[in-house]
Amino acid sequence: MALLDAGSGLLFTAAPGTASTALRVALLDRGGVVEVPATDATRVDGIDAKHATAADLVGAGLLAPDHGLRVVTTTRNPFDFYVAEYERSRRRWVHELRQPDSWVYSTPGAVGRVVDAVTLEFNEWLALAIDGPGERRVNRGHVEEADVVLRMEHLEHDLRSLLDLDLTVAPTNVTDRERAYWRAYDATGRALVETAHAADLERFSYAF
Repeated sequence: MALLDAGSGLLFTAAPGTASTALRVALLDRGGVVEVPATDATRVDGIDAKHATAADLVGAGLLAPDHGLRVVTTTRNPFDFYVAEYERSRRRWVHELRQPDSWVYSTPGAVGRVVDAVTLEFNEWLALAIDGPGERRVNRGHVEEADVVLRMEHLEHDLRSLLDLDLTVAPTNVTDRERAYWRAYDATGRALVETAHAADLERFSYAF
C-alpha cells in the first residue's frame, strides 16, 4: 500500500522489487503515516493495492486529483533488478502456482514469466523480459510520476539528502541468492540492459 504522511505532505508509493517493503516497515515504525488504501486486500477497485501508483489511486477515487502531495518512490540498479526478478520467480513465486487464488493468476503475464524463469537460463530469460525495441524503465509508472526517487542501494542516504528524514531501513523480504549480480550476465545480456535502460543508468548514476 502507498503510505500518506499528511504532516510532511508526502505520498510514498511502493515500486515492486526496490526495497519498498523495507521502507514501508521503517515508515510505519516511525509513525505519522496511514495506508492508502487502508486494507490488506490484494486488489481494491481494480488496482494492485500494494503497488499502486499515485495515478492508480487517483483513478480509483482513493486520492484526490489535486492532492498536492510530493510523490516519493524507490528504484534499483536495473542490472541487479533483473537478477532479483529471475531468482524470486524461481525460488518464491513458483510456489504461488500451487495456489488457485494466488496473485499470479490475476496479474496478466505473471504465470508465463514465472514458468520462463524456471525453464530458461538467466540470459535467455532476460532476452524475453526485454523483448522488442524501445526504452525500458524499472517500474516506469512509479518513477515517471514521482517528485522524489530514492535509490534502493542508498535508501538511508537519499532519505536524508532528498527528504531530510533520518530513518533506519532494515533489510526485509530479502531473497537468498548470490549478491554478485554481474556474474549472471554474459556480454549480450549486459549490452541489452545497457541499451534498454540507458535512461535509468544515467539518471541514477548506476553502472554494471
